[in-house]
Amino acid sequence: MNDQPVGWVEILAQQDFEALWNKLFRLVSRHSSVRNLFNSDRTARARLQDLNTDITQDLFLKLHRKGRWQHYVDADYPDETIEHELYHIEIPNLVSLMLRQRHPEAYRLARRISILIQSQPEFRRYRSLASARSAGEGKLTTRVFGLKEWPDDKPAKPYQNMEGLLKDVAYRGRDRRRAGRSGGTHIIISNPELAELLVEIFRAVDSPLDIRIIRSLALSKLPVEDSRFVSIDAALTVDGVPEPEPLNVDLPDERPTPEQQLLESESNQQAEVIAQELLAKMQAVVSYKPRRYSRLARVAWHCYFDSSSPSQTAIARMIGISNSLVSHYRKLFDTIIGDVQLGAGQYIPFVHAFSLTLEMSISTNGAEVVEDKAGRSADKSTYRRYPLTMAAAGSAL
Repeated sequence: MNDQPVGWVEILAQQDFEALWNKLFRLVSRHSSVRNLFNSDRTARARLQDLNTDITQDLFLKLHRKGRWQHYVDADYPDETIEHELYHIEIPNLVSLMLRQRHPEAYRLARRISILIQSQPEFRRYRSLASARSAGEGKLTTRVFGLKEWPDDKPAKPYQNMEGLLKDVAYRGRDRRRAGRSGGTHIIISNPELAELLVEIFRAVDSPLDIRIIRSLALSKLPVEDSRFVSIDAALTVDGVPEPEPLNVDLPDERPTPEQQLLESESNQQAEVIAQELLAKMQAVVSYKPRRYSRLARVAWHCYFDSSSPSQTAIARMIGISNSLVSHYRKLFDTIIGDVQLGAGQYIPFVHAFSLTLEMSISTNGAEVVEDKAGRSADKSTYRRYPLTMAAAGSAL
């Protein structure tokens, strides 16, 4: 029985896509960048399995769309070359793409920090420390840097509790100036200020640091805004808790309570009663004469409730009375309305109720009385209906 694992070349030659996916999944699961992306030490095993499955599927489809699987066959790639390209190129590129999408500002600042550390004259690399700490001398994140003024034998401190040494390093404010080709990103912090922050961090910890630790410490002092929308029912992962917990959000109920509904109903009823009393006062002030009441009601309507806001002269022309008589009726209405006492929450219900009541009164009872030839008022007035509405009260007469 042959226990040797099947190579990439043989799987591709047989076009066994299930075996190809499984082999790619094992490669993704043990990749260091994927473990760091999902913080595998704090993520539950079942959850980590699902995340690795998603990345494997994305990478498999990406390589298929690019035609890389067929290219490996056509170019006679050996197993070692295929695995090297997948492990050192394709998987890191996919993880970088995911980081750019999930944390665009933090990703951009991390790249700027790496560039400044390697290019600015204030810093230099400590090759001996990097070789002693990590076998991956070629990886950028394992390279150790410090201040140029420090000696070669500067001792390196342990990374634990380093954040406590930065309590005297000031937190930087956010520079909101726009940058980029489309001007859609903030500068956040300029390169000279970022280099100054890195110098302060090195002096506060007084130890050479590798790139990964430098990035983490610097980002803790910068105002990075990498918020993103998630489902309100999404699981909440808390530091130190391996299993994600459902985020139960008790949303406020904006609907009025039964008590508020009752109070609002009583307030509306009181406003309607006050509106009816105001109409009765308007009839009383004109001695219950239909012609004068009709004119008073129409003047009040056009002056205070007509959406077209006509002038006093226009109102006089529409009703067929003089300008001075419009002023007289308006003064009468102002005197009546000034005696109305309303509570703090009754103004809007009263205005709504009174406008509707006044409109209905004009439409049904606001006709002019037709006098007979003897000058006596008819017992039963002949009415001319005025189909007024809230929007076209001015043009209906």
